[in-house]
Amino acid sequence: MIDWIEQHIPAWVYITLIVHVVVLGAVAYLILLERKVASWVQDRIGPNRVGLGFGIIPGLKNFHFWGLGQPLADGMKFILKEDYRPKGVDKILFTLAPGIMILVVIISIAVIPWGGIKQTTRTVQLTQTASNPDALDSEMNASIPAGTRFVSSQQVGDSPLTQQVTYRWPFQIATLNIGVLYVLATLSLAVYGVVIGGWASNNKYSFLGGLRATANMISYEVPLGLAVLTIVVMFGTLDLGTIVEKQAHYWVGFIPAWNVFCQPLAFLMFLVCIHAEANRAPFDLAEAEQELVGGYHTEYSSMRFALFFLAEYAGMITTSAVCVALFFGGWHFPGLTGHVDASNPAVTSSLVVCLLRAAVFFIKTLLIIFVFMWVRWSLPRFRFDQLMGLAWRALIPQSLVMLMVTAVVIYLWGGEGRAWGRVGGKMALALLAANIAMLVLFAIGSKLVPAAPDTNRKVRVAESRFRRTPLPGTPVEAEPANLPAVAAS
Repeated sequence: MIDWIEQHIPAWVYITLIVHVVVLGAVAYLILLERKVASWVQDRIGPNRVGLGFGIIPGLKNFHFWGLGQPLADGMKFILKEDYRPKGVDKILFTLAPGIMILVVIISIAVIPWGGIKQTTRTVQLTQTASNPDALDSEMNASIPAGTRFVSSQQVGDSPLTQQVTYRWPFQIATLNIGVLYVLATLSLAVYGVVIGGWASNNKYSFLGGLRATANMISYEVPLGLAVLTIVVMFGTLDLGTIVEKQAHYWVGFIPAWNVFCQPLAFLMFLVCIHAEANRAPFDLAEAEQELVGGYHTEYSSMRFALFFLAEYAGMITTSAVCVALFFGGWHFPGLTGHVDASNPAVTSSLVVCLLRAAVFFIKTLLIIFVFMWVRWSLPRFRFDQLMGLAWRALIPQSLVMLMVTAVVIYLWGGEGRAWGRVGGKMALALLAANIAMLVLFAIGSKLVPAAPDTNRKVRVAESRFRRTPLPGTPVEAEPANLPAVAAS
């Protein structure tokens, strides 16, 4: 029975179950982490009262477990709340919108390379019918589990029918040679969930939130794609697994060859853009509680409301995982070896090494997610004109320059087969120097480009009864004479 299961159920089925259980479980506890980070920034304690016993299970009633039961209590609250749907909404689209958002995020996780490639060797006994070479090769391929790739075979003993077969399977759900393009394409579909939710709600505030989200996500997809394209040009591939593998070596013997060290500007641009794509502060103009009540999810309640936020946090996991794969070496970590193929450091024969690599990848992803939360509780929200100005007046021109400079550096320092191999030390230094030069160029250019009009200027209102109240013992400040006057109506 075990042999039949191993033979007919591919490894990606088990990886799919494990990855989605871990990711969806992490989504619940990321909400707790978000509230904890907010409390740390604001010098508070945060949620710490709800334990795993919910105050009703005997034996666990008086144990709080540092508030680890809070996400479970929140989930129960959403499930038990009234599922209210206002009059006049589009019933089908109103329900479809949150489902689109969570579905898009779930399928985008498929191409994340969590732990390299697992190599397995097993001895198989072939039948007498496979006496000719073609039939022998066909039977050996049929002897390896589904979803794996045949590598080689070796005769065991004197009988040619006893073969030691070596095969490999990637420690990820799906292996696509267009993995980067797949992630960008699927995540860009999340805008439909926001827009449909805002439209179907039959609410002007929700509709405005949907419009803002559309403009935001479409604008920042351009510099996001260009930042990713700089890495694609360096390695000549869209396969996330290959990109991670090409970073699994060292410069000068001890510096990890991660792209963040040779392309820091691309990393910063990618980080800013994934904040905007996730509609996270300071780019959360689609919600903007002070202006739009709650934005596109104003009319939602119960689990439909919860799905929007689950999709937001699941999207943070996906984009952070892609960031780790592109710029932080993915599963690679100094001292964590175990590969069996010198030409391909991703290959290992140990399942334990694969699991450790997956743990390293996940911890790096959590660190990027912590930056998301840190930024949210540290920076104020942009105005909408500032949001659009940052994308079109700054990030898009800078990303174009960055892509062209990267192509020139690779052409000059890449050597033979430049973009299809690893980034050597000389090329890394040249790329780092180019990044520093671009940073200086952008700083100078920001002073030369005309500033955007100041739409937040002070205006003096004639005969206004509102005046700045001085502190006791200080003179009353006179209003500047050059303020434009507005007649009182």
